[in-house]
Amino acid sequence: MIRLNSFQINVCLLSMIIIMGLQSFSSVAQNKTINIVQITDPQFGFFDENKSFDKETALFTKAIKQVNELKPDFVVITGDFVNNSKDINQIEEFKRITKELDKDIPLYLSPGNHDLGQNPTNQDFEFYFSHYGKDNDKFAFEYNDSYFIGLNSVIIKSETNKKKEKKQFRWLKRKLRKAKSSDAIIVFTHYPFFINDFDEKESYSNQSKKSRLKYFNLFKKYGVDGIFAGHLHNNAEASLNGIKMITTNAAGRPLGKAEPGYRLIEVNNGTINSKFISIE
Repeated sequence: MIRLNSFQINVCLLSMIIIMGLQSFSSVAQNKTINIVQITDPQFGFFDENKSFDKETALFTKAIKQVNELKPDFVVITGDFVNNSKDINQIEEFKRITKELDKDIPLYLSPGNHDLGQNPTNQDFEFYFSHYGKDNDKFAFEYNDSYFIGLNSVIIKSETNKKKEKKQFRWLKRKLRKAKSSDAIIVFTHYPFFINDFDEKESYSNQSKKSRLKYFNLFKKYGVDGIFAGHLHNNAEASLNGIKMITTNAAGRPLGKAEPGYRLIEVNNGTINSKFISIE
């Protein structure tokens, strides 16, 4: 029988504590899974051309209930909250149901053209901020070693908001510099930069070729991994130089074959996967 003196026992105990601590640290370090829900285009009033929003109420209520059950790390709504940007009833119904989201789940907004207008004026911005929160048209934050940015893509598309777009572009540069060493960098917008191909023609549904080139050069420089957008009211997936460009179908009225739904995005140690979930 081997007998250990008190010094040897203390050394053994200390070694066990260190090993257990390292194992625990390793387990935490390896588990960087982040779950995000992207909801887009609930667009209250679109089904019935602003006469009512009963269908949007039913769908969005179900979506929020399902998201509460999923318990993601956070939720992003990428625009077109309502169909008529100045309709107070549509706005209040969107906000009422949004408040049913579990208070422990952070919520971020990125506005759409139906929230600000195609070419928003200063008055349009003031109206938007008065209902959705001051400066609540973009966001940027780090979470679990990944970085998330929400853009106001309406002013990128607009021809009359060049000063605001330039200011936001400088802001984006600063945030991307800060995010450069992150495991993953994800950008959320309303408008997709492109839908199927980087060289496709500009239309109502995408950004101009000039804007694509400007922003994707920046995204490539700082290592952006994925962009998630809405606006199309249908699903689409494309990529450029390893940067995912994913467009998500509406939570409200669809304009393609996909059923109303939302997207669940998983970031696992820098790898991004996503799937579209039908509300029904």
